[in-house]
Amino acid sequence: MARALVLGSTGYIGAHIVRALLAEGHEVRAAYHREQYLTVINELPVERVRVDLETSEGLPPALAGCEWVFHAAGYYPTFGMRRAGAIARGVESLRNTLERIQQANPARLVFTSSAATIQRQRTLYADVKIAMEAEAMRAAAGGMPMVVTNPSICLGEYDAHAFSGRLILAFAKYRMPCYVDHVLNLIYTGDAGVGHVRAAERGRVGAPYLLTTRAMPLKEFAELVARLAGTRPPRWRLPSFVLRSGQALDGSATTRELGLPQTPIEEAVRRALSWFRASHAL
Repeated sequence: MARALVLGSTGYIGAHIVRALLAEGHEVRAAYHREQYLTVINELPVERVRVDLETSEGLPPALAGCEWVFHAAGYYPTFGMRRAGAIARGVESLRNTLERIQQANPARLVFTSSAATIQRQRTLYADVKIAMEAEAMRAAAGGMPMVVTNPSICLGEYDAHAFSGRLILAFAKYRMPCYVDHVLNLIYTGDAGVGHVRAAERGRVGAPYLLTTRAMPLKEFAELVARLAGTRPPRWRLPSFVLRSGQALDGSATTRELGLPQTPIEEAVRRALSWFRASHAL
């Protein structure tokens, strides 16, 4: 069993990485930035440490003695930021963090990127993630024992930041009575968490692993959420120029190599709705 540091342990994916590690008997040091999100790991038997990745405050002692490191505390550009500045900030932040991690000499580092780096659409978020993933790959080529994961849209419980959950809440509350012809690539967040742990155990250094279970048209997804939430599905189709159609991604190679679980998307949505109800967001 390994001692693992999870950077971003209170994030949506990080909270599931923590649980996947504990389920396999690993010792977890959970790094967080803001105390308000500790509720997603409060009941878990983990060591909690505060780390600020922008300044590296708290990072060296958090890394001490950890064989595995999971970097799931990705930088997210805010709306309205200039593209060049957002990319430079994301890359610089990651480079500084990787330098600290390299000094600690862990046996394995798993970096959480995004399926957005694989898709054709080029948003600000995707451009930042592409640049950060390239920086991670350079570090792997330079000798860091790095594996990269590319999770698609994650659905499930513990979405305290309401990232992917915003889409579920929009359809569950009938705030979005329309849809476009768009394909979503989806995975249960718990399966993504297991995928990260399997990447540490079995992943090839320098290799990227796409974590996705199913491609689903947005209309079908909206109807699924509405049915499980007991509300009306969207009625109107918007013109195709509103949003590009998207592309279906194939994660079967990762599923075979890592033994990735395949929780049905219906169950993932059901768990998300149950969690949002319990947390009074729905």
